[in-house]
Amino acid sequence: MTLKIVTKNYKCNQKGVYKWVEDEKTSKGNWVWISRAIYLSKLYRKIDTDEVLWEVTFSCNDGWQSDVISRRDVTEQKFTALMAKGADVTIWKTKIIIDYLLEQEQQVPVDKIHEQVGWLLYDEKHYFSQNQLISLQNQPSKYVGEYNIFSKGTFDDWLLTINKYVVGNPSLELALSMGFSAVLVGYINKFLNIHADSLIFHICGNSTTGKTTAAMVAVSGFGDPKEGPKSLIQSFNGTDNALTKVIANNNGMPIVCDETSLATMGTKKLVNVLYTWAKNLEKARLNKDSVQRERASWATTIITTGEGSLIDQVNQNEGMRARVFEFQNIQWTNDATQAKAINHSLSNNYGQASEIFVKKLLSYTKTFIQKSWEYETEQMALILPDSKFNDRISKKFALIIMAAKLINEVFEINLDVEAIRELLVLQEIESLEERLIGPKAHEMMREWLLKNQKHFYINKEGNPENQTIWGRIDIDKKNKKTQAYILSSDFKRMLVENGFSDVKVVLRELDAMGVLIKEKDSKQNKYHTRRVIKGEENTKNGVQVYGIEFDGRFIYQTSTPLEVSKMSRKGIRNS
Repeated sequence: MTLKIVTKNYKCNQKGVYKWVEDEKTSKGNWVWISRAIYLSKLYRKIDTDEVLWEVTFSCNDGWQSDVISRRDVTEQKFTALMAKGADVTIWKTKIIIDYLLEQEQQVPVDKIHEQVGWLLYDEKHYFSQNQLISLQNQPSKYVGEYNIFSKGTFDDWLLTINKYVVGNPSLELALSMGFSAVLVGYINKFLNIHADSLIFHICGNSTTGKTTAAMVAVSGFGDPKEGPKSLIQSFNGTDNALTKVIANNNGMPIVCDETSLATMGTKKLVNVLYTWAKNLEKARLNKDSVQRERASWATTIITTGEGSLIDQVNQNEGMRARVFEFQNIQWTNDATQAKAINHSLSNNYGQASEIFVKKLLSYTKTFIQKSWEYETEQMALILPDSKFNDRISKKFALIIMAAKLINEVFEINLDVEAIRELLVLQEIESLEERLIGPKAHEMMREWLLKNQKHFYINKEGNPENQTIWGRIDIDKKNKKTQAYILSSDFKRMLVENGFSDVKVVLRELDAMGVLIKEKDSKQNKYHTRRVIKGEENTKNGVQVYGIEFDGRFIYQTSTPLEVSKMSRKGIRNS
C-alpha cells in the first residue's frame, strides 16, 4: 500500500514516522525518524455515549495491525498498551507519537457509530437506531452492537410470506403485533416521556405448537430471526445479570429469550429478573471503586419461549400476572410443513420492515399517538374482565392493538384486529380464572374436612374406628390456626371429585395465597411436605402429604383430660 501523511510537524510513510526538527542556532531543519509507521486509519463518534474512538493502524515485524481505542486512553500511561499488539510506542516515544496523531486527527473525517437499538436522542432529535438512524430523514451511522439487525433478502419477499401464512391466522397475527409493539413501548417512554412497563409475553407449549415460528414472525421485521449468538432470538443459560444485559439500552427492538435460561435460576432470581425486565431499569450496582455505576435502562417488548409455564415457576405474587402474559398451548401454525415454509422464508428475508413502520409512526404527531393510546386503553378496559389490574393490563394490551392497526395501514394488509383483541381478552379471562381457583379450592377443602373429619387424627388424639386414614389435622388453639395434612392420593382424589381437574394449578394458587405448607428448605419449589401419619408405612421423616393452613378452629374436638386438669375451677364452673 502507499502511505503518505503530512501534518504541521510530522510526516509518515511506509518506512516510519518522522518529525521535523530545526537547529536553534542555524534555523536549518531536517526530518528525524521516530518510529515504525503508525497512523489514524479511522475516527469514530459513538453517538449513544458521545465517545470518540481511534482506529490506529501500525506496522509490526509481521505486517500491519489495527486496533480501536478510546480517545480518553490517549495518554502517556495508557498508550503504551499498544506495544502488546506490536506497535512501536516505547515509553520515550509515546509523547511524540501522541502529539503526531493529534495533529493527524484534524485531517481524518469522523464516522458515526452506535451500539444502542431502538429510540435514542442525538443532536436534539429522536431517531430509531437500527443499521442506521431512522427518521423522516435518515442519518448515516453504523451499528456496531451485538445483534444482526442488518437487512437480508427483500421486503417484497418478507411481505409475501406475511400475506401468505400470517394474515388469516389470528395467532400469528398476534405474534406479529407483539413484535411491532416494541416500537410503541419505546416511543411512549422516549418520545412522550411517559413511563410504560416493557411488555413481557411467554409463549409455551410442546414442540408441535409452532412457538418458535411465532417468535420468528415477531422479530423478523427487525433483524435475524434464526436462533444464534447475534440473532434477535437468544438461547443460553445465563445469570440474572446476563439476562439483563440482553435487553440493556434497547428502546424499541423486540427480543426473544429461550425459557431454558430462566428455568434454571430458581424462583427468587426468576421473580427478580421478570420484575426488573418490566420496570425498565437495571438494579443499582457499585463499581470496583465502590461508586454506583450508571444503570442501564430499556423500554421494549420481550418474548420468552419454552415448553413449561413461567407462571408455574414463580411464587405467584399477584403482581406478576399484570407483568407477564402467558399464552399456553396455542396452536400457532397449522402443521409442520407450514412452519418449515415460514421459517425458511423468514431466515432469508428479514430486517426489511421496521424502517417503513417507524417512518409511518413519525408522520403522526405525539398528541395523536398519545390520544390513540388512551382511546385503545379505554376500549380494552370495557371488554376485559373486571379486576384490580384492569387499568394496568388495558394500557399494555392497547399497544398490541395499536401495533396491529398500524401494521395494516403501513403494509396494506388485513390483520383481523378483533380476533387479536379476542385472544388478548381470552388470555386475561383464563388468568383471572386461575387466580380465583385458589380461594374456591381453599373454601371447598374447609367444607370437605368438616364432612370427613372422621378419617383424620386430630391433634394426634382419637382413633377413627374402622375408618380409612386420609391424614391428620393439627389444631393450634393458642393461635387459632388449623393445619390439615392430607395423604397425596386422597388430596388429588378430593380435588378431582370436586371439579378441580388440574392439581398443579390448584397447588400453585394455594401457594400464592400463602396457605400451602411446604418444606422450608425446599429449593425445587415442591408443593408437598412430609409428616408422620399413624397407620401409614412411615419413614423416619414421615410420608408425603399436602399441608393446608386455615384460620380459626373450625374442627370440633372435645377437651382432653390433660386440658381439663389445667383448667381453673372458676374456668370449669363458667364453661
